[in-house]
Formats: sequence, C-alpha cells, structure tokens
Amino acid sequence: MNFAALIKKSFEIAWHNRILWFFGVLSGGAGSVGAVNPLSSVSNFSIPSPGSEPSDTQNQGVSNVLGVVDSTNGLISFENLMLIILAVVLLTLVLLIIFIFVTNWASAALVFSILHRNQERPTFGVGARVGLKYWWKFYLLTLIFGLFILTFFLLLAAPGVLLFLAGFTPVAIGYTVVAVVIFIVAIFVIAAVGSLIISLAQRMLIHKGVGVVESIRLSGGLIKKYLGESLLTYIVAIGLNFAAAFAAFIAILPIGLILLILFMIGMGLGGVWLGLIFLGIAAVPSLLLLIAVGGFWNAFQAVYWTLFYEHLASKEGW
Repeated sequence: MNFAALIKKSFEIAWHNRILWFFGVLSGGAGSVGAVNPLSSVSNFSIPSPGSEPSDTQNQGVSNVLGVVDSTNGLISFENLMLIILAVVLLTLVLLIIFIFVTNWASAALVFSILHRNQERPTFGVGARVGLKYWWKFYLLTLIFGLFILTFFLLLAAPGVLLFLAGFTPVAIGYTVVAVVIFIVAIFVIAAVGSLIISLAQRMLIHKGVGVVESIRLSGGLIKKYLGESLLTYIVAIGLNFAAAFAAFIAILPIGLILLILFMIGMGLGGVWLGLIFLGIAAVPSLLLLIAVGGFWNAFQAVYWTLFYEHLASKEGW
C-alpha cells in the first residue's frame, strides 16, 4: 500500500472540506465541563430589634426571622446534603448522556460525509441527519468493546480474589503479579486490534448497512485476511499521532510565551486584573485556533481510516 499517497489524499480531503472539521471537533469530545455550585448560604443572619444585642448563648441556633431552631447551627442538614449529592449525580448523568450522544452523532456524521464525498459535497444538514440515524450503533459498537475489556479483566481477577478469600495469600500474591503483567500486555493487543475493528466496523455500518455484530464479524475477517497491511496501517497512524503531538507541543510554546508576555505587560500597566484582561483577550483567538487544528486533525484521521477501508473494500469487490 502506498502510504505517502494515503496520507496526501487524506490531507487534501480533510483540508478542502471544512465541515469535517466541525464534526471532528465534536467527535473528539465535548471538552472539560466546569461545575458551578449554585447553592450558597448566609450564616449568622438576623434582624435585631432597635437597641437590642443578642448576648444570650442560649439563643444560638434560633432564627429571629422564622422563630424556629436551626438544629445544624449553620451547617448543611443531612437532607439538604443528600439533595445536593443527588442533584450532582443527576447532572453528571445528564452531561454524560449528552457527551455520549454528541460524540457518536458527530462520528457517524463524519464517517458518512467522507464515505459519500464523491456522491455529494459534505454538508452539515446531510451529516446531521445521518448522525441521528447511526449514532446509537456507533455507541453500541464501543460499548461492546468496553464490555469485552471489562469481562476480560473480571475473568483475570476472579482467581486472585478467590485465592485471597480461601486463605492462600502467598499464591494469590504471586498470581496477582502474573495477572497484572498479562493484563498490561493483553490490553495493548486488545487496544490495537479493537481500534482496527472499530474503525472498519463504523464504516461498514454505513457503507454496507449491516448490524453491529455483523460489522464486527466482517471487520475481524478483513483484518485477519489482510493482517500485515492492517497492522502496518495502524503503526503508521500511531507514528502520525506522535508526530502531530510533537508538532502541537512546539507550536504551543510560542503561543504560551506570547500570552505570558501580554499578561506581564498588563500587570505592568494596571496590575493583575488588567493582566488577566489582556490574557483573556489574547486567549480567545488562541483557543479557537487550537480547536480548529484539533478538528482538522480528527477529520484527517477519519479520512485516513475511511480511505484504508475503501482500499480493503475494493479488494473484496464491495
């Protein structure tokens, strides 16, 4: 396989279709989400009568407004604490569901847009509609892979737990050491093969219209049949990722230096707050630039694997 041509064509397709960058940003994750606690408390609040000063310690915990005893003495009650925890858990679940939907929706839209680039130019409307159709299949695909890893871990850990419970501690410790080594080695193999299977299966879901399980079976068959070529393509992709990470690190250094200089200038002119204002103003375009670059890179990778899938599919006459 001509990897120079593969990389060049992947770059050209990703570069000339900006909408792929948008889907690439969303498929790469929704970013960090900061949580702000909207609950606040005001302690020692009272409206004393004119000329009176509460000095009796027995009045502590008694509200002069509501006329009731606050048994927590200003602390959050157990019931309120449980409500806060429940609200945080529910908010986390909602954000997790949104994250799962958006990333898989964008991934499906991205793959479809690339697969059908010769039939119609990639657009947001078409990609968004197809993403709504296939997002759950993309999620189910990764869920199956995650459950496989979890099952493997549990099967590997179960004998060690049973040995500990049975009182064979030295044997259990020895088994645990061996199991950890096996798991570390196996996880690399599973990650490599799993990444290949998922990458090809995602494209089969849309290109061939098969089910999730069938796409996994067909992808595994393709990889087995073209194992050498598949592994080499995977190794090249890893090398490209390392190169991109190094290039990003080199590019971020001058950006960070410029932001630091602007912050110091602002501090010299008007103190810390002006420095933060300068920093914030300069950080906005820098952040947008980094987001655009990340979107392009995710789009490039999607095109790379789509072209590789099309290469194997053409050999199979699909």
